[in-house]
Amino acid sequence: MTEIFGGAFLSPPVFQVILERLASSDFRLNFGARLMKRLEIALVSIKKVMDDADTLQYQTLKSWLDNLKHEVYEVEQLLDVIATDIQRKGKKKRRFRSSSIDPGFESMIVVSLKRIYALAEKNDRLRRDYSDRRGVTLGILPTASFMDDYHVIYGRGNRFGFHELNNVNYEIGVSWKLLSEFANVSLVDESVIYGREHEKEEIINFLLSDSDSDNQVPIISIVGLIGIGKTTLAQLVYNDHRIVEQYELKAWVYLSESFDVLRLAQTILKSIHCSPREFSNDLIMLQRELQHMLRGKKYLLVLDGVRNIDGKIWEQLLLLFKCGSSGSKMIVTTRDKEVASIMRSTRLLHLYQLEESDSWRIFVNHAFRGRNLFDFPNLESVIKKVAEKCGGLPLALKTLGNLLRIRFSKLEWDQILETDLWCLSEGENNINPVLRLSFFNLPSDLKRCFAYCSIFPKGYEFEKSELIKLWMTEDLLKCCGRDKSEQELGNEFFDHLVSISFFLSMPLWDGKYYMHDLVNDLANSVSGEFCFRIEGENVQDISERTRNIWCCLDLKDGDRKLEHIHKVTGLRSLMVEAQGYGDQRFKISTNVQHNLFSRLKYLRMLSFSGCNLLELSDEIRNLKLLRYLDLSYTDIVSLPNSICMLYNLQTLLLEECFKLTKLPSDIYKLVNLRYLNLKGTHIKKMPTKIGALDKLEMLSDFFVGKQRGFDIKQLGKLNQLQGRLQISGLENVKKTAHAVAANLEDKEHLEELSMSYDGWRKMNGSVTKADVSVLEALQPNKNLMRLTIKDYGGSSFPNWVGYRHLPNLVSLELLGCKFCSQLPPLGQFPFLEKLSISGCDGIETIGTEFCGYNASSVPFRSLVTLRFEQMSEWKEWLCLEGFPLLQELCIKHCPKLKSSLPQHLPSLQKLEIIDCQELEASIPKADNISKLELKRCDDILINELPSTLKTVILGGTRIIRSSLEKILFNSAFLEELEVEDFFDHNLEWSSLDMCSCNSLRTLTITGWHSSSLPFALHLLTNLNSLVLYDCPLLESFFGRQLPSSLCSLRIERCPKLMASREEWGLFQLDSLKQFSVSDDFQILESFPEESLLPSTIKSFELTNCSNLRKINYKGLLHLTSLESLCIEDCPCLDSLPEEGLPSSLSTLSIHDCPLIKQKYQKEEAELWHTISHIPDVTIS
Repeated sequence: MTEIFGGAFLSPPVFQVILERLASSDFRLNFGARLMKRLEIALVSIKKVMDDADTLQYQTLKSWLDNLKHEVYEVEQLLDVIATDIQRKGKKKRRFRSSSIDPGFESMIVVSLKRIYALAEKNDRLRRDYSDRRGVTLGILPTASFMDDYHVIYGRGNRFGFHELNNVNYEIGVSWKLLSEFANVSLVDESVIYGREHEKEEIINFLLSDSDSDNQVPIISIVGLIGIGKTTLAQLVYNDHRIVEQYELKAWVYLSESFDVLRLAQTILKSIHCSPREFSNDLIMLQRELQHMLRGKKYLLVLDGVRNIDGKIWEQLLLLFKCGSSGSKMIVTTRDKEVASIMRSTRLLHLYQLEESDSWRIFVNHAFRGRNLFDFPNLESVIKKVAEKCGGLPLALKTLGNLLRIRFSKLEWDQILETDLWCLSEGENNINPVLRLSFFNLPSDLKRCFAYCSIFPKGYEFEKSELIKLWMTEDLLKCCGRDKSEQELGNEFFDHLVSISFFLSMPLWDGKYYMHDLVNDLANSVSGEFCFRIEGENVQDISERTRNIWCCLDLKDGDRKLEHIHKVTGLRSLMVEAQGYGDQRFKISTNVQHNLFSRLKYLRMLSFSGCNLLELSDEIRNLKLLRYLDLSYTDIVSLPNSICMLYNLQTLLLEECFKLTKLPSDIYKLVNLRYLNLKGTHIKKMPTKIGALDKLEMLSDFFVGKQRGFDIKQLGKLNQLQGRLQISGLENVKKTAHAVAANLEDKEHLEELSMSYDGWRKMNGSVTKADVSVLEALQPNKNLMRLTIKDYGGSSFPNWVGYRHLPNLVSLELLGCKFCSQLPPLGQFPFLEKLSISGCDGIETIGTEFCGYNASSVPFRSLVTLRFEQMSEWKEWLCLEGFPLLQELCIKHCPKLKSSLPQHLPSLQKLEIIDCQELEASIPKADNISKLELKRCDDILINELPSTLKTVILGGTRIIRSSLEKILFNSAFLEELEVEDFFDHNLEWSSLDMCSCNSLRTLTITGWHSSSLPFALHLLTNLNSLVLYDCPLLESFFGRQLPSSLCSLRIERCPKLMASREEWGLFQLDSLKQFSVSDDFQILESFPEESLLPSTIKSFELTNCSNLRKINYKGLLHLTSLESLCIEDCPCLDSLPEEGLPSSLSTLSIHDCPLIKQKYQKEEAELWHTISHIPDVTIS
């Protein structure tokens, strides 16, 4: 894509950094004052151009702007080299002389100035040409002669920008926009709106309900990505006949940017009156009129497209709206969750992408308008792929459908698929106009931060801290005139991009984010050729202007891709990703590094994370400007000492470099280092003088060594540390004075601290005493939120483990503190949410000291999770009061605990009691328990069982016998049941009443040593999944039937049951999709029998069938839906069916079957040709 925003990638802070350098005495001592002044004037002028270039969309000027930005980059990197050279030599010399600087630098600056002047002269021609064609006077960059006069420049600043463009048929960022055609909200064709039926009904139910909210008008906010259909959904609701009949007054107001009380009142009145007439500009009069209109009326107000809102102003507006009658409601649409929160929304409705079928319908409706789909069979194969490209966004689907309705041929559709034009909409700018509008309304600095994200490929997952560090590397967060640190500003920028859905959180991974493909395309558009991604096999020449590259290297084309990268000598950022696994990844050899490091000397950011990298070349020293180096998840063993010559290095990431055992001895020379991540390494001690790195803001791990110089005192001056710090090897701290010198109490920005000792050391009285005094001296700062103490050898916990010293503590873990006989007073921490106590073998009784001694305060008033594990000597729990918010209680492997559990836990949702054989107590009374797990705690009592249970796990004969029937009878919402370790050969079960278990979806039975089950499975009418494992005596299912709803069946180590398999009636189960069987008892020789399995099976697994010799072709012949076949650990199986496997098969996985491997694995193998047609074959 081409770039459409003139200044989108070059950051204003870049100019600030350059100008600050030019103003420094170091530069002025080494270069002529006139030369520095000329360069300063030129850059000030260019900055003005870039500031106004955000709205530039005229292709005639694009090339000129790109050249201009290119020159600024060239100047910046030149000044970076000079500054680095000056500062490094300044470490040796206090006074500089020009002779200490390369004389070629001055001539290079002169050359850059000449090129800038040449561009200024070209601007004159462009300006005249543009004026002739458009009839508009356009001032861009001053002429060369004009630039000589510094004062004139500042006196006539209006000539430097594109101010005239603001009046050239261009309108953007309108603060308010009333839907000029009030009837527009009735123009939505509901017949072509798909996939929002559930959301529509949810909103309507809310609007028709009688509930009020905290004495304010109830508000439902629809939140979602741009183009997701928020406005359309609101329109559907607005025009629904039930809503029309319910409300006396309705008003629809469209808002975009600023929030103005006067304009809002005027617009609401216009909407109510359905009239464009003007209303008074007197706010008091407008408020009175609005109140008069609403008083006693049941009204519905829709505020569409809310972006920015001031909380105080909104509170004032809510007072106006209170005059309506009961039942009045508001609908708000916004892409910003923060806006919904500020507006005190009663309910949030998050709108997500459409399902595939609904996407398909929308696309077809627009692309085939006026045509019959069935008349174009040649296009049907492309439709699904095209619809998938839109990512479930209605806006993109409609736009693309309209586009392809005009270009109605398979050739053009295929071209659009290949060129990725699918996400581009009308207009010369080639990106979605809604996304473009959102981008334009970002602050200038935030635009540059977003544009940098174009380096990420589609689907790339990133963390907040990672991206902020990258922004810092590019000087995108330099706080010009702001009273904020770069980290604070980065957090603010990132959160804003999340709130407008430019960044989306990963559904299953906390802290991970990604960009929707449409948003990724937007980033790619605004960065233009200054950012480049090398993906797939297509490698083309890269523009010399390119500054940031992401590339994926594979064994086949890795070297060829690198040849192209080597030519981009002005490259600033290089992110390398390795394709494949293990040795099949492209190797970042020393030769590869030599070529990179000798040619790409201006790199600021380099990432080899996850690559096949064994050693870092000594030539890394060539990258004098490098600020960010990521070697995480590599097999690197050591770092060369030459890395310590990287004077500008700010970030060094070595996470999970598990082979790394030490850091370079001269690492203290990295005086600008701010972030050092050592998590997951095997470093045993820190280098000497690491304490000199007083700019460090992140040090993930500190390893205390035994020798002098490697001790904990090195932490003393590192008071800028933030976030998390893990200190290991505390057994090596022998003197209390050294612990005091670590100065932990003054590290006020630390939020998380872990302190650990060697858990395998020999203990004696002197060691125990030393541990007590040392840990007492390591008191952390009062702002600490999370604390872990592991393998502490003292007899008592330090006095500072209490709410007076750590008032902000949220999480506390006490692990392996074997010699402490009493717990600290933990009950009075005001904000403690998570408490985990494990391996504290010296604890026999948990008494009143545990709750603390404040009678006026409820103990553990904020605690949400409480875990006790591996407490081998714990016998009594006496402090049982408090815990009003406790949601999860877990007690595991406490074999001597005898009696008493807290009995009143009103918020409890999850209860686990495992391996507490002597515990005789009733489970707590709690109305909201959804998960109950009781294993090997035979004397536990269930007196009152909550009806809210969704998941139950029972283990042990006595607990199953005493509780299973009660649970099944009383759990109407039970969805998942697991029972294990039942031993009673002679017990005869009568079928339990399963009428109340219609909600059960998953049943797992493990270690069932009885000939029958306690219930008839066919009565579980909604059961989807059944697993039977290690049931050696089980002969048949009760009633010899399985539920007709069953989708997945797994049977392992059930020899008697397998012998009766032909009686199961599997072939009747039309819903069965997955079937897995394992036979450790050598029952099976040929499998499956003819007509054993239903034709609906999609996935079939055979594992541990030690005597299996034949896959029965007749048993597979009718499996026309089979997609996946997995065969594992079947040593006697020597061939697959000669007649072949089902033609529907797309995946074949065979593991640990040596005879099969020999005949089928490789292309030259004897029978490879019989399976080569299957798309995905794995044999190992």
